[in-house]
Amino acid sequence: MSSTVSPLRIGVIGCGMISADHLAAWSNCTNAKVVAVCDSSVERGRARAAQFGIERVYESPECMFEQETLDAVDIITPRETHAALVRMAARYGVHALCEKPLCPTYDEALALVQEVGSSIRVMVNENWRYRAYFKKIGEWIDAGTLGTIAQVRIALWRSSMLPRKEDGKIHAFTRQPFLQNEQRVLIAESLIHEIDVVRSLFGEMSLIACCTARACPALKGEDSATLLLRSESGFPVTIDGVMTAAGHDTRSPDRLEIAGTRCSVILENAVLRLIGQEQDMVTYDEAEIRQGCFDASIQHFADCLIDHSPFWTSAQDQLSSLQLMEQAYRSAGDPVALTTEQ
Repeated sequence: MSSTVSPLRIGVIGCGMISADHLAAWSNCTNAKVVAVCDSSVERGRARAAQFGIERVYESPECMFEQETLDAVDIITPRETHAALVRMAARYGVHALCEKPLCPTYDEALALVQEVGSSIRVMVNENWRYRAYFKKIGEWIDAGTLGTIAQVRIALWRSSMLPRKEDGKIHAFTRQPFLQNEQRVLIAESLIHEIDVVRSLFGEMSLIACCTARACPALKGEDSATLLLRSESGFPVTIDGVMTAAGHDTRSPDRLEIAGTRCSVILENAVLRLIGQEQDMVTYDEAEIRQGCFDASIQHFADCLIDHSPFWTSAQDQLSSLQLMEQAYRSAGDPVALTTEQ
């Protein structure tokens, strides 16, 4: 691997929908530059490269690794391809930032982490926890502002799996067509973020129970789920989500409530309120929050490569989230989880 110098030389693998958020973040990142992109569709790769002023486009990841001198790659491809691409990066001695989830299952992720070991550094782009309002909540918790936390609930209610009035198309499928054929949808693709957020704010969790359901007939996997967790200190945490909630926006943000003995917290529609013995209210722009978490996560990745500090969202850290995901599917009777149960 080339020596870590400024700027870092970055290759991007995958030029689909979410790559625009990544590439915008790389454009804002200090001490790093995307020098090449790769996509199985050369046309799509060229379009992204032209959009962000990137000179070289590849169709094959291996060709990109062979031809380019890279410090790191950003893997923005479907979840089932992540392990092979991280292993390829390790063979070439190139560090990797990988979109969440690291792998489709906990067992696959564990095997990958053990195999790669310390040959390269791997960070997961689990960027929800980098959102400014969650970081503000973390500051309140660390300062003791809430007192003793008694209960937490976080909800993600959207209409993204309902046909749109204007054209009858399902919004989630227009953004991520692969979801239609996935056996694991809401928890694996969306609520994995909320699992990570509660872990980052309140520490490690244990799963008590999970229930899932499906209301969208075009879907194979689940489009609603409720998880009941318990924190290490004993208070309950509820995570629930639904993608077929009429009247809700297709991209509605989280609603979070924290009950504390000194102060409580309510986050709704990007308005964060502290109530109780202290009062505070902060209003955020959700569009800025969304891009901001990509910017913060990717800047963190670059900074940690340069100064050799630990990743906040390392591959090892994500194993705990994936383990809770696996336990949730098993509790809900998911056949994939049941067949892998030890």
